[in-house]
Amino acid sequence: MTIKQLKSRIKQISASLERERRKNIEIIDRVGWGSGMRKVRIGPSYRRENELENKLNEYKNILEKMEAKYE
Repeated sequence: MTIKQLKSRIKQISASLERERRKNIEIIDRVGWGSGMRKVRIGPSYRRENELENKLNEYKNILEKMEAKYE
C-alpha cells in the first residue's frame, strides 16, 4: 500500500465516520424524554462508529510510520 492510497483511505473513512456520527445524533434527537421508562433499547448503536475510529487510527499510524521511513 502506498502513501497516496493510505491518504485516500483515511479521507474515505473520515467521511464515513462523519456520516455515522450524524446518523447517531439524528437517532438520539428523535428519542422522546420518557422513552427510557417505557422501552429497553432506546439509543443508537455505536459499534460501526467505533470500528471506523479504530480503522482510522490504524491507518494514521501506518501512514506516520511510512512517512518517517521515507524521510
